[in-house]
Formats: sequence, structure tokens, C-alpha cells
Amino acid sequence: MRVTRDQGAAEELTQEVFVRLWKRAASFEPGRGRVSAWLLRIAHNLSLNEVRRRASRPVIAFEADWEVESGGIEDHDQQGDPAMTAWLTERAVAIRAALSQLPAPQRQAIELAFFDGLTQAEIAAATGDPLGTVKSRIRIGMQRLRDALLAAGIDEVN
Repeated sequence: MRVTRDQGAAEELTQEVFVRLWKRAASFEPGRGRVSAWLLRIAHNLSLNEVRRRASRPVIAFEADWEVESGGIEDHDQQGDPAMTAWLTERAVAIRAALSQLPAPQRQAIELAFFDGLTQAEIAAATGDPLGTVKSRIRIGMQRLRDALLAAGIDEVN
């Protein structure tokens, strides 16, 4: 709760900590520390990932239906505002177009990070690429996205 500042998120993360404990109990190494420290580390990492994910999560869902996410508009206190909905939809189209212009490895890394919420280490494991390569792809891809969005007249993406 201290990290997320959101009761619901904290409850879900607590449940995820225990799910991970159950699934990965065999990976605990007693020589490296106490179980409580291990659990706290898992909880802390999951909480930080959630905060990062919320900070970077796009307001528009980038699925085929181009619907506004259930929490997106409410988060901006603009629910039902047609101008805001139009702006968010326009921005989503521009972001999707800019993403489609990226080389496939950069696009994949960015989508896994921002849409699927994976960490860079998780992306490296999922793709089989070195962590440094994943970091470079995300950094360069994000720079290219920023440039493409600025060229499209989208100067605020958060």
C-alpha cells in the first residue's frame, strides 16, 4: 500500500506475491537470506512494476476495436467529454501508426513492455535476446516513437 497508494492494487499484488511464492517455492535459497526478506523483495518488485506500469500505460487500448479503456477517461476526469474522447482516439491512432513504422524487434520490445507490462528482464527471457539488446531496442524505439509523434503533431503522450 505504501508503494502503490491504491488499496485495490495492493490487495491484488499481495495475492500475486503468494501465487509467486507457491509457484516458485523451490527457487528459494535459504543460504541467501530469510523467507520474509525474499517475500518482501517479491512484493516490493511487483509494487514498483505496478507503479511503473500505471505511469506508462497508455490511456487508449490499442486493440482492434480502438475503445477507450474503462479507466482511461475517468482517470482524466473527462468521462463523457466528446472532445477528450476524440483527442484520445486521434492520439491512439497516431501512436499505433508510429509503432507500425518501427523495426519489428523494437516494436515487439516496446509492446511487451508497455502493453503487456513485462520488465526488460522478462522481455529478454521471453525473446531470448540479451538484456542489453532489449534495453537498447526499447530506448531507441522510444526515441523514434517520440520523433514520429512530434512530426504527427502529438506533443504530449502521457
